[in-house]
Amino acid sequence: MCEQIAELVALDERHIRHTIAEYLPPTENAHGRYPDIYVEWEGYGAFAIEFQLSGTFQTEISARCKHYEYEGIPLLWILFGMDTSADVQQSFRDVIRRHRGNAFVLDPSAVAASKEQKTLVLTCYLRNDEGFDAPKLVRFDELTIPRSKLPFHEDRIATPLLAEIEGRRRPWFEALADWDHFGSLCDLERPQSLLVAAAFSIVATANGKERNYASGHPNIRAMLNTYLHSGTLSPYTNLLTKLIANTSMADLLATKVGDHLRRHSADHQKDEQSSAEWRLLRHLLPEALDPVIRDELKYLDALPGWAIAKDASPVQLSRQHAESQLI
Repeated sequence: MCEQIAELVALDERHIRHTIAEYLPPTENAHGRYPDIYVEWEGYGAFAIEFQLSGTFQTEISARCKHYEYEGIPLLWILFGMDTSADVQQSFRDVIRRHRGNAFVLDPSAVAASKEQKTLVLTCYLRNDEGFDAPKLVRFDELTIPRSKLPFHEDRIATPLLAEIEGRRRPWFEALADWDHFGSLCDLERPQSLLVAAAFSIVATANGKERNYASGHPNIRAMLNTYLHSGTLSPYTNLLTKLIANTSMADLLATKVGDHLRRHSADHQKDEQSSAEWRLLRHLLPEALDPVIRDELKYLDALPGWAIAKDASPVQLSRQHAESQLI
């Protein structure tokens, strides 16, 4: 299989060199790796290919993925066959998930297309709810390469998830745009209305579109300080602290806003597991408040910029996630 890949990549006029199972010295890691195939292309850069043949442990898959991410080298996992009529084994599912629902296979059709097009072409199975769509042929140089360096033809996981979440929020943003700061927001009582308005103001500002939906104050700092001092938001300081900490506005916690959150925190806080306010905002702002969805987006390196603290780069987030998997 490695020799077959080597033959196909060498057909491309951009091909500079390739190696098969040779040691690749590190530049950003303590140790190098032995990629199944390593290719250098003129005008495209390096590319690593690993074959997934058997039940490789997820920790090893994760270690390889993170190694090449740190090195800045796209990594393409190629599965040894794909039987869509049977349950896909766990090690294959892990790889498919990392490629955002794409399963890449080198089969006779892909080999023939590669020879015809004189470049590497693979068969791609795209995951859907019931299983996988009919396979299609894709060129390696037409794949999207995200920050994680794990290419995909079509994102079947993060993009639909983020679109669904955005659909949840849209009616609330529309309602907030017309809210007068005093009446009921979407049938919520006033404290809950102000909480939602404050939370959406934090997210909008973290997303580079500074808005204060909750009051007439010139910015969210003045709004938060006022409502905390009055006690209106005091039962929600744990919620607001977690929300801010999981956004690009995390540095607010080191300012007077953080002081006010601590000073005006009510003894009885709304419970994270059972309160209606937590449930609502976890549903509307899951990138910051739902640990399962947040972790999934981190895993796919698809967490929106507004939900990343300024002192945590995407690579740092990826490393933290990799380390948590290895514990």
